[in-house]
Amino acid sequence: MDDVQTLSWMGLLEVRGEHLAITPHGRAVHFEAECAVLSARLAEVSVLADDLQRRTPSLGAELHALRQLADGAWSVTEAVAYVERWAH
Repeated sequence: MDDVQTLSWMGLLEVRGEHLAITPHGRAVHFEAECAVLSARLAEVSVLADDLQRRTPSLGAELHALRQLADGAWSVTEAVAYVERWAH
């Protein structure tokens, strides 16, 4: 079975004559996979912030804010406000 037939059988795309169309299920699968990749990248950012904080304690507030942002706990506005509070 070739790739197009397999993807069609899985309900991820439709064959319409000579054209291919992604199905709503196919779009959902695509975005779910993209979300998983981005979540993994943000987890790596958080791990890097932990490592950098151990190596450079003077950047503790900045790296804490970065970690909170990467973990989804804070918005950019909240992270910047936290860093600004610690700077004063």
